[in-house]
Amino acid sequence: MVFCTINDFPAYGNLSGYSVKGHHACPICETNTSFLQLKHGKKTVYTRHRRFFKHYHPYRRLKKAFDGSQEHETVPNPLNGNEFYHRVKDVINMFGKSQKKPSSDANMWKKNSIFFDLPYWSNLHVRHCINVMHVEKNVCDSLIGTLLNIKGKTKDGLKCRQDLVHMGIRQVLHPISKGPRTYLPPACYTMSTAEKRSFCQCLRSLKVPQGYSSNVKSLVSVNDLKLVGLKSHDCHVLMQQLLPVAIRGTLPDKVRVAITHLCFLFNAICVKVIDPKQLDDLENEVVVVLCQMEMYFPSSFFDIMVHLVVHLVREIRLCGPVFLRWMYPVECYMKVLKGYTKTQHRPEASIMERYVVEECIEFSL
Repeated sequence: MVFCTINDFPAYGNLSGYSVKGHHACPICETNTSFLQLKHGKKTVYTRHRRFFKHYHPYRRLKKAFDGSQEHETVPNPLNGNEFYHRVKDVINMFGKSQKKPSSDANMWKKNSIFFDLPYWSNLHVRHCINVMHVEKNVCDSLIGTLLNIKGKTKDGLKCRQDLVHMGIRQVLHPISKGPRTYLPPACYTMSTAEKRSFCQCLRSLKVPQGYSSNVKSLVSVNDLKLVGLKSHDCHVLMQQLLPVAIRGTLPDKVRVAITHLCFLFNAICVKVIDPKQLDDLENEVVVVLCQMEMYFPSSFFDIMVHLVVHLVREIRLCGPVFLRWMYPVECYMKVLKGYTKTQHRPEASIMERYVVEECIEFSL
């Protein structure tokens, strides 16, 4: 449980030995990962979620709404434990930065994980879980940064629009040169100043029960029209409850509905009781929402964290509800342990001493 729970996506790569960067960054799709290398943005994005549909789905035949081509690929089949083991059993572990690593496209497995020495490890359907907490936070940061056009966090910009020109899609969003300046036409996800102010004032005026979340008012900067200092649980509350309320009356209907459905999906994924009969419908709904996001949002929005959303329902089917294997209980207890620190010079000893005292007191009572 420890190895499957306490990790974000970079730690996923460290534990499993899989390289979570590059063209084949998805450890579930592996070599069948659908990627696109942006020419101007210099980013690798992961789109074409239409291949997760049935062959007869109408989205597969659309061209202009997506990347200008139809989709004919099939759903990639995840490898089982034995197939993974045959991939990594001959990999020579090379530690240290001075060693020359092989090409990322030649073999995405960089080491033979020591966990394969366990007799049951090859028989597990899921050896390392995707942490929903970190996926939700990264998706929320990308979404909020793009909607509010926060500098350094938005996925839209001049290079993104130049990539649209290079791909030959969405002509209405192509940059327009006016002398020494370049004008970027507003997109369907672009909020006006009045809409940004309405969004921020809505969040600033919200009141929640004590202990439900942090003070949302402190996260909103009305003067700068942006959200600052978002923690993991703040993003969780935003995606689960607050964001659909804050965007009411703003943005076009199609964009607002797609964002609201994405929030509802995270809410459905994180519930404590899930009917296994509804997982197929939920998995199909995830693909529909991601394809709708591809229609409206720029290609640079779809980094690897957004792509991992499509695999969350699969892990629920194999591993059970999300709340049993995410990071929130661990982080809450880490906050308790940090509160035990009274001597900054020796924090570990201070934590250990107070922990032992607390255990003795509880045992005596």
